[in-house]
Amino acid sequence: MIYLTGDTHGGIDVRKLLDKKFLKRVKEGDYLIICGDFGFIWDYKKEKRKEKEWLDFFNNQKYTTLFVDGNHECFPRLMQYPQKQWNGGKIHVIREKVFHLMRGQVFEIEGQKIFTMGGASSHDRGPAVGNEKKVIGKSWWPEEIPSQDELNEGIKNLKRNENKVDYIITHCLSSSDQYELKGDSFKTDILTEYFETLKHSISYLHWYGGHYHTNTDLSGNVSELYNRILEIGETVAASQPIPGTPIYQKGDRVCFHNQGNCYCGTIVGIYPWGKSDVKDQAVYDISLDDQQTIIHYVKEEDTFGYSCV
Repeated sequence: MIYLTGDTHGGIDVRKLLDKKFLKRVKEGDYLIICGDFGFIWDYKKEKRKEKEWLDFFNNQKYTTLFVDGNHECFPRLMQYPQKQWNGGKIHVIREKVFHLMRGQVFEIEGQKIFTMGGASSHDRGPAVGNEKKVIGKSWWPEEIPSQDELNEGIKNLKRNENKVDYIITHCLSSSDQYELKGDSFKTDILTEYFETLKHSISYLHWYGGHYHTNTDLSGNVSELYNRILEIGETVAASQPIPGTPIYQKGDRVCFHNQGNCYCGTIVGIYPWGKSDVKDQAVYDISLDDQQTIIHYVKEEDTFGYSCV
């Protein structure tokens, strides 16, 4: 089985991988793909003790950890790891069971063709906030955006596969998907425009990305991941709830089951870690459309998507 999740940020957002339900599900020989901002190769000088402990932790799991790079990686160090061919594409070998899926590659994993292209523009440091000189080479690197050669290699490898893959794994998303998530707060760049072209020129079943720190399904078979863990081919809405990672926000309109009936309403309260006797998932207070009735403590597993009415 192939699982996917969002950014781990060098341990800051790794808690989801310690979830007991996930650890019970995963089996020897499975794969976990992290959609960028792996963050465990971060110190610009060398592998520090904490990095080593985490990399060894991943190497000792039942699954093999695969990741595309995001914008929060120490690229000079990442590129120094041994490179080899694996399952049809190029990887950096970080540990025996920890691989960096390089940019512009098409891998075949468990019979699925997967195109990978890491990278994204930073919005919290570097040129975006005017402190490029202060952080360059220490916590920001210009290599966060793929080179033209890497972009061209992606086009070449897609053509070799007749512009058809099963899945696409990236960090950021296309310009239109990014706008749907963030509006004008995130600027387009050469990479988001590249993805915009791919979105309309290649055939794929589903596209998964990270970067935007939310768990959301978008139109066009695209899912944005942060703290959810999905089986490949799965959507956020269909994924198993994890305590502390609600997929909805206050103000979202959703449909849900309650006592054998179907309702639509607006979320007015969120309990990320559950409430009352429900401890294994987020629960919600939902105001029905009459605006007079609030149904309390609706389990996330009892919701079935956004309501557009």
